[in-house]
Amino acid sequence: MQTAIVKPNQSSLDVVLMHTGTMEAAMEVMATNERSITASLTTGGQYLIPDSSASDTVTLNYLQQNKIVIGTRG
Repeated sequence: MQTAIVKPNQSSLDVVLMHTGTMEAAMEVMATNERSITASLTTGGQYLIPDSSASDTVTLNYLQQNKIVIGTRG
């Protein structure tokens, strides 16, 4: 299990996408953290990303290689 640190202007779905590469993992990640997908996040907060969650390595590699930080909230 990895830990995701919330960056400025990130929503729950931004965190999921940055750490799994797919939105398919959203429900599992939110259930693991006992949070709602629509919950407000605090910058610096932590989310656990389960190893069993769906992932897309192509998208993850692209985001990491290009140093892209997704922050669609606000």
